[in-house]
Amino acid sequence: MELLKRNKNFILIGAILFIIGCIAGYIVYLNNPDLGNLEGSSIFSGLEQKISFFQSLNILGKILFIFLNNLLVALISIFLGAILGLFPIFIALMNGFVVGIVAGKVLESNGIGYLLVGLVPHGIFEIPAILISIGLGLKFGYLIVHTIVSILLGKPTKDNEFKLFFRELKPAFKIILILLCIGAFVEILITPLLITIIGG
Repeated sequence: MELLKRNKNFILIGAILFIIGCIAGYIVYLNNPDLGNLEGSSIFSGLEQKISFFQSLNILGKILFIFLNNLLVALISIFLGAILGLFPIFIALMNGFVVGIVAGKVLESNGIGYLLVGLVPHGIFEIPAILISIGLGLKFGYLIVHTIVSILLGKPTKDNEFKLFFRELKPAFKIILILLCIGAFVEILITPLLITIIGG
């Protein structure tokens, strides 16, 4: 909780960017429903091959695939935040954008109940983990920018905040790993069952 409190502003910014991406994706889908189709969509370029590979895996393989994929996104969000915070901003917007498009497609085809059942059970674990990662990446980028500006202007740098940031990474990783692990299990074992039930 202390970690979340100290970084709440950065996590909030990440959440806002993600929501903006969702809204943008949904609006774009409404104006161009063909984006919801995998075939021929540049947005989902390469996704068909990934889905085909994913479907060929057994249950444990699928869980591991989802976990590692989300973990990679989380790690990129944090450490590439060093590049002026640009990567976590892009990841927040792009992931939200894709969710918005997919949500538009599901809403149109199956309704809000299907969307909630297909997204919420695992999303309540995976999305917070990614948002925490994005928030830490944004903080990393902020500290880098602040240090560069301070050196150029001859002002004191935030050395203590840097040290605290790197100390926070260990407990942050624990939280992220636990959330992503639970989310992957739920996405493969629970979400499909709920979709089957609501789908009749």
